[in-house]
Formats: sequence, structure tokens, C-alpha cells
Amino acid sequence: MIEESKNQEHRPLDLVRHSTAHVMAQVVLSMFPEAKLGIGPAIDDGFYYDFDLPRSLTPDDLEAIEARMKESIKSAYMFQYQEVTVEEAREIF
Repeated sequence: MIEESKNQEHRPLDLVRHSTAHVMAQVVLSMFPEAKLGIGPAIDDGFYYDFDLPRSLTPDDLEAIEARMKESIKSAYMFQYQEVTVEEAREIF
């Protein structure tokens, strides 16, 4: 995804929210392989993700997703961040 950062003051928090959305998507797909991913943007007070699932998530599902997200984060997967110009990003992607 190529996007130009508009608000440098909130950029670190936006990166955390964006990365957390990716962690959640990974966990949901591992628990529900048939899930289809929608959008999952960072928003002003967090993030959300749309999933197309064969059934609604239950409170127990949400607790399990949260627990697995915490496990995933503790495993210290590497997130790489590279700041580039819009032109450089277009060349990469």
C-alpha cells in the first residue's frame, strides 16, 4: 500500500495500529482459514477489520483471537519499516 503520511505527530501510533491490524488478520485466518479479508485501516481511536466469515464471531472467539494476538506479538516477529519517497514506493511496488 502506498500512502503519503499527512500527520507526522500521530505517525508512530498509526504504525502500531496498522501493524496490529495485520497481526489480527493473521490470527483470524489461522483460526478461520475460510475467512475472507475486507479492509482493516487504522482510524483515529484504534483500528478495525472487516472479515467475511461463515458465521458470526462469539465473545469466546473474540477472547481467543485476543489471546492469540498476544502470543503472536510476544513471539517477536519482525516488522520492517522503511520510509521512502512516493516515487521510490512506486518503483518497489
